[in-house]
Amino acid sequence: ADFEKGVASLLFLLGFNPSLQIETDSPDIVVATPGGQLGIVECTTRIADFSTKLGKLVDRRAALSKAMEASGHAPDILAVLVCGLPRDQISAGEDELRDRRVRLIAKDDLVTALDYVLHPPDPDELVSKLRKELDT
Repeated sequence: ADFEKGVASLLFLLGFNPSLQIETDSPDIVVATPGGQLGIVECTTRIADFSTKLGKLVDRRAALSKAMEASGHAPDILAVLVCGLPRDQISAGEDELRDRRVRLIAKDDLVTALDYVLHPPDPDELVSKLRKELDT
């Protein structure tokens, strides 16, 4: 829970609008950009539950996208898996993440993001960049 709070706080400092979820059958964090783009975030500190978290994230994105589309909103939801381990300790293949259209943020990325707190990037541009990376 503290890791999720830390990730949400970092997202806030970077200009996003994060919302920690109380419901247990929902993403850990739902995040919005100032321009209205949405993302969902699952957080994990261990590698043992990586596959489980990845599966939940994909399922939850699909459910949210379906609900957004049914209500007349854009169904494109960015899915992000945040892991507290360094990237070289995460055994999940980049191909699997790309196939499922999920962006991995590892400890290395979190440390880099802390450097951006004083001069944060535009959240909408950052989300667009992450989406483009998933498309390549």
